Amino acid sequence: MSGRAGVCMSFTVVLFVLQLSSAAKLSANVNGQLRPHAHRQFHDRPLHTTVSAVHLSKKVSIGADTEDADGMGGMVNEFAEKGEVNKAESQSAKATQQEVQKQVQQEFVMPSREYSIQLDNHLNVQYSGRFTIGEQELPVIYDTGSFEVLVLSTKCNTCVKTLSMYDYKKSRSFRDSPNHVVAEHEFVSGDVVTAEGFETLRLGRQDSPVTTSDMTFWMVQSHELKFWKTGHAIFSGIVGLSHVKRLPDGFSGDAREDKSLLEEMHLDAFALCYQRGGTSSPGWLKIGPSISAMAHSPNFQSVDVSGDSHWATKLSQFKVDLDGIDTSSLCKPSCGALIDSGTSLLTFPRSASHITEALKQKVKSDCSNLDELPTLYFELDGAEVVLPPRAYIFKVVDNNGHPYCRGAFMKVDKESQFGEVFILGMPFLRYYFTVFDRQNKKVHIARSTEDCQVAPHMSLLATNSSASGRAGRHGFASADFLQATEADLNDVISPPWTSTAEKFIRL
Repeated sequence: MSGRAGVCMSFTVVLFVLQLSSAAKLSANVNGQLRPHAHRQFHDRPLHTTVSAVHLSKKVSIGADTEDADGMGGMVNEFAEKGEVNKAESQSAKATQQEVQKQVQQEFVMPSREYSIQLDNHLNVQYSGRFTIGEQELPVIYDTGSFEVLVLSTKCNTCVKTLSMYDYKKSRSFRDSPNHVVAEHEFVSGDVVTAEGFETLRLGRQDSPVTTSDMTFWMVQSHELKFWKTGHAIFSGIVGLSHVKRLPDGFSGDAREDKSLLEEMHLDAFALCYQRGGTSSPGWLKIGPSISAMAHSPNFQSVDVSGDSHWATKLSQFKVDLDGIDTSSLCKPSCGALIDSGTSLLTFPRSASHITEALKQKVKSDCSNLDELPTLYFELDGAEVVLPPRAYIFKVVDNNGHPYCRGAFMKVDKESQFGEVFILGMPFLRYYFTVFDRQNKKVHIARSTEDCQVAPHMSLLATNSSASGRAGRHGFASADFLQATEADLNDVISPPWTSTAEKFIRL
């Protein structure tokens, strides 16, 4: 998710199945459709142009794990050599266990009370919140661009011990994969090997009402990723919050069903908002009845989610007031826009490079002219989104320890079914309280205050003489035109798929 191990799935998923004494090789071509994945791409140095480095493929082996919960790695083969009686007993025991787990699962329903998860801020480029596996809490990235659960674990003998790790031996609810499924995630800078397991998972801490039992997750056994080797990461896992109901083919491992985490949790809606302020201002993941009811509030604009697997919608217009630069040719007839909590910066298509370069050229390094910089205007499926300079101007520190201001954007060279691709990442979530509505496949957005309260509704186009330019400032605080966002661009994260060779992705 470059130096900080780029991560991206390939468009062809290859499964190597080694079961008992037989071996088979299967392949599944995704036909150009993006398969969302939990991993993100990380960078060692400030981003200048395009993101790079890709996750090449994911291989799954069955029966290849060398360790299980009881330390009996040869148990599966031993059972295979015994008679039909032992097989029948094993199958009967498994069926009984599954029935009990199914009954427990049915007890989990959509939470009837409000619940909030604080997301700790790491220099305005990463946010991590608590996630409970069994009875163990870990810091994770809650990622709307992913769907899997992947965590560091004590199965990893080479992992940095300063990071929190899941210990399956200390869990009473852990269940090992019956066929010892191992997945190899191949990176340009190294591989990550994970083992499949099943656990009780909770969004948030142990008192969370949002939970499911016997859910698939992936435990890191080994890796060559620099951001985890150095211990710079503030998180020990990634939890996908995609709207999909079922996982793509080839990623359900040994699971009986292929439902996504949120589908298993019966979680139909959640909200995200990041506070504005310093480098430690937190974000919030909110769940409960009031979140679902917010869609009917006049403060919110509703946007249809058109993406098959991403929280993506049509972007019908983008404008910014820059002398001598025409932006009207962009997004004709439309572009694709992703709302992604795992992307640190605003991301623009390559065809908009002249716009982002012009914006960066206008910024004085001493931060003295922020009040002269324009706002950015996006129209998402009819909804109006305006972002002030503070959303894209960052105060960073050079190699000599001197602070300076700069514009910061990511670039992506992709075409989607909606046109070129924009990504509205963390800067968007600092200005818009966003409800992700899985049940109705919509996002509901409202302008937020600095402390993540929903701001009063106003029509930006109606109240501003120039919503895309310097006159269009109604509703923003003076700080949004006088202060830059302090950040460390060494630790930015970006979508995993941005650097694949394929030019087309299906969002």
